Amino acid sequence: MEPRNAIVTGASHGIGQYIARALAARRMNLLLVARSGAELARLAAELRGAIKVSAATIDLGAPQAAQQVADAAAAELGSVDVLVNNAATEPQTRFHVLTPAEIEHVLRVDLISPLLLARLLLPGMLERGYGRIVNVSSLAGHTSFPYTEAYAAAKDGLTAFSRVLHSDYRRTGVSATSLILGPVKDAGVSARTLTETGLTASTTFSVTPQKVAAATLRAIDKAKPEMVISAGPGRALKALMDYFPTLGPTLNRLSGADRLMTAVADHREAARTSPIPQNHTQPT
Repeated sequence: MEPRNAIVTGASHGIGQYIARALAARRMNLLLVARSGAELARLAAELRGAIKVSAATIDLGAPQAAQQVADAAAAELGSVDVLVNNAATEPQTRFHVLTPAEIEHVLRVDLISPLLLARLLLPGMLERGYGRIVNVSSLAGHTSFPYTEAYAAAKDGLTAFSRVLHSDYRRTGVSATSLILGPVKDAGVSARTLTETGLTASTTFSVTPQKVAAATLRAIDKAKPEMVISAGPGRALKALMDYFPTLGPTLNRLSGADRLMTAVADHREAARTSPIPQNHTQPT
């Protein structure tokens, strides 16, 4: 089946925009979801033409967010063939400084809302005998990337969810894929953090957002349970880090990631003015 209707969360900035453009090029009607209404409206206007594009300004950190997205999809698209759970937030702050509300917020945006939205859309996909759920995850937990405890926990949970969901429904025409991303340059949380702090970092081991968008299309076409998107032999490196848990921290130290993220954490902690971080950005 050629998918017709798709939802992309976190579509207002970064990686989400590239994914939305790739799906639009496939002639899929889109529901774009994010908190930033103005940016969503601009992207929707850009993509409209041969396809239908709608925008829903919804905060995925809210308890009823998944139901709101599902309701908007029913009203605007009717049925949903593809769900791309891309939205994420990452405070990049020392874990002991985070409040319980902040930790819960990360888990709700990055893990709980994606799970609930998949649950709401799954019955319709099963009825039609086709569905693709693409969950954008991260290598952060595998690499022990500094100051990402809550984010890494949520993203590893999203990967585990994708594996089991894919296994349980693989004979129904519905698949789930975890896109496990390494650093992404020029888009997403890494680029936004560098812009915010004025810091610089090497992009030698980063992938482009276009590559992530192309991987999303492959996930839809191939229905694989897991894809590692990173520079170099990503899957082999992930396996090595799982087998040797100290390898990630060593590479972080040698690459300068420890120093960079310490500077980011210092900047974020100095600027803390509200209990909930406002950087709803894309994962790395």
